[in-house]
Amino acid sequence: MLCNIIIIGVTGVGKSTVGRCVAEKLRKTFIDLDRSIEAHCGVDIQRIFSIEGEEGFRSRESAELIRVANNENNYVLSLGGGSILKVENRNAIVRGSNFIVQLVADIGALVQRLSYSSSKRPIFNDANVKNKVAQIYEDRKSLYDSVTDFEINTSNLQPVQTADIITKEYNKRVAI
Repeated sequence: MLCNIIIIGVTGVGKSTVGRCVAEKLRKTFIDLDRSIEAHCGVDIQRIFSIEGEEGFRSRESAELIRVANNENNYVLSLGGGSILKVENRNAIVRGSNFIVQLVADIGALVQRLSYSSSKRPIFNDANVKNKVAQIYEDRKSLYDSVTDFEINTSNLQPVQTADIITKEYNKRVAI
């Protein structure tokens, strides 16, 4: 029986916003992995990147993901876009009763969304956002696909519409 929902996808696709909506609809605990890392470290993601670099951040990300997977239950978890880079993270999310949803969006939609928050995302420092997001998506797509149970294109959907689709699919699968 399915219990947890894990939302994955490239940065800017809407994982946190959609995840919060899904959790509300299904009366589950919402966990944003990046916010959880910040809470346990006492500093924001940008600070972690500036002090420890991407490698240090990825180590903290793995530790927090494994902590959540081992100690929490009945949740909706929104992962950071790069969480799937490490094999141990992919293994942690596919085990047990997790329903893994990949959110995707057209590059144009991603660039528009990221233009509002690129300064808060360390991977976009000094980068052409369109080229960077396209490269990241291309590099990670097969990893996302390898763990995905259900995929939704959010380009033309509001977060609540995406959450409705996920909720319906989840309820269908729980009933099986």
